[in-house]
Amino acid sequence: MQVFKAYFKVLRKSMVSMAVYLVIFLALSVMFSVNASAPQIVDFTQSKPPITVINRDASGYVAQGLVDYLAETNQLVSYPDDPMQLQDALFYRNIEYIAIIPPGFTERFLASGEGEIEKVIVPDSRSSYYVDLAIARYLDTMRLYQQFGAPAEPTQLMAAVADDLTTVTTAVMLQDAGAELNSAQGFVYYYAYYAYVSLALVILGVSSIMLAFNRPDVRRRNDCSPLPLRHMNLQLAAGHGVFALSCWVILVLFSFLLYGKGLLSSGLVWLYCLNSLLYTLVATSIGFLVGSFARDYGAQSAAVNVVTMGMSFICGVFVPQTVMRPSVLAVAKFLPTFWYIKANDALAALRATTAESLLPIYNSMLIQLAFAAAIFSITLFLSKERRRDLY
Repeated sequence: MQVFKAYFKVLRKSMVSMAVYLVIFLALSVMFSVNASAPQIVDFTQSKPPITVINRDASGYVAQGLVDYLAETNQLVSYPDDPMQLQDALFYRNIEYIAIIPPGFTERFLASGEGEIEKVIVPDSRSSYYVDLAIARYLDTMRLYQQFGAPAEPTQLMAAVADDLTTVTTAVMLQDAGAELNSAQGFVYYYAYYAYVSLALVILGVSSIMLAFNRPDVRRRNDCSPLPLRHMNLQLAAGHGVFALSCWVILVLFSFLLYGKGLLSSGLVWLYCLNSLLYTLVATSIGFLVGSFARDYGAQSAAVNVVTMGMSFICGVFVPQTVMRPSVLAVAKFLPTFWYIKANDALAALRATTAESLLPIYNSMLIQLAFAAAIFSITLFLSKERRRDLY
């Protein structure tokens, strides 16, 4: 078992890099767990930013009606018509918006349907858009009455406009009947991000071993040893298996440590474990591929970053598949991570463990297994060709 023992001696040199990935992953898991357990927003309340209205057309009923409407839809703060006090109020964020109605506004509006209102706002204030919309809504409603027959009496006109503006449309937040998803539970996010960390850990560990044993001088010396090549490869394969399985066990144990109660009560723990185990096998095959063809540790590091980050972004680890463009998903289907995330999302939406509902999940798992077998086979075939280049 000389090769098997040497395997883990070489592996110790990569422990620091793997520990970095593991710590980052656990920090993300805890963060998403806290966010997932936060109360969900189920209602909407309109915000009322603090504003000041300077009405210089005090005798105009259109201007006064606008002031009354803004007082209802915003938090109206009174300030005198003094530029210095108004500027100080904006500077100290006592108010966020100043609307200045110029003299003669009502007369001009009734004559032409047009009227400009000056405004001064806090720089980059998003609430100012809501105030602008409120002003536009009031003036547009008044303009419609002017165009299509306004009541003769100003009091009747103001009452009609106010009645229209108080109309509120009821908004109902709908949720798909079968989509009362478990996605709010932390372990769903945990196993989604498992794709990133397991891929990084296993590729880094397996490829580091392959790089060490594939150095030309080490390879030639091993070929001259009395240990048969088949035994050497079997011990390397055993080392890969033990390492990958150890990574899987550690990460699964952390999931129980963080989300044990929710994970066990879901009744899907064995499916999450099976899905992650098959993906670990995929990660091992990719690490075997990278280690077989990387020339040095610089190329290995580049390959680990490109493969892990690229597959995570394209296949739905960092960005949900539901919001990705169809063209991106069409490309992602040729990558194993897509099918892991697809199975994970299906588990999150699972309402009953029937044969019909589990079939898509099993299909995604089998596709991952096929990817692993294909990558192993291709790597073995190409590595034989590369082996001949050593001699």
